[in-house]
Amino acid sequence: MQKLFDLLYFTINLAELLPVLVGFYLYKKIKNTHWVWFLYYLVFIFIVEFMSAYSIIITDKTRKYYYGFLIIPVEFLFFYWLYAYKSLNYRKLFWVFCVVYLISFIPHYYLERQQTVVYSFNYVIGAFLLGILVFLEYLKQIRSDSIINFKHNRMFYINLGVSLLYVGTLPLFSFYSIIAQNDEIFINYHIFFLLINHLMYVLFSMSFIWGKPNTY
Repeated sequence: MQKLFDLLYFTINLAELLPVLVGFYLYKKIKNTHWVWFLYYLVFIFIVEFMSAYSIIITDKTRKYYYGFLIIPVEFLFFYWLYAYKSLNYRKLFWVFCVVYLISFIPHYYLERQQTVVYSFNYVIGAFLLGILVFLEYLKQIRSDSIINFKHNRMFYINLGVSLLYVGTLPLFSFYSIIAQNDEIFINYHIFFLLINHLMYVLFSMSFIWGKPNTY
């Protein structure tokens, strides 16, 4: 299991790079749409994760702040925008979710100063709000004709990848300090986390390849 963990950990940056390369290869398809921001977001994620993986500027002492105050918030806020603001067209919901998520940093400051990688309280709130948007997106797709032509619906691939990662791995980050105390459970759950990450970025790549620019 350790060898599998090491392999997945080594290749995760390659998985993150895959949709970036695909997106730039198909750049003409998205350059005049809001999907170009999805590509730029993926570029950002690849860069910051690469810096973390190879300790470029980032140290063990600063890594938890790096994730807790930069990477994780950017992920949630971007997906709130992509889902609520663009796909669902619930712009008020986007702003409400952003405010609620940012407010969640206040109790964290006083309650959770000992977290090691991510701040579980913020992650639970962020993932819960994103889970609501994922559910609404599934409802939208089921109730519309787009479900018939799901192959060309970019949001189908993105929604599937996001739901697998952020919902499927919620226990890992919600109870990180507890899971980390058991090496076997920690390794197994982390392997699951890395596998889902790889799958999500493959789905993001598929969204560029098969998705049509005018689909959400």
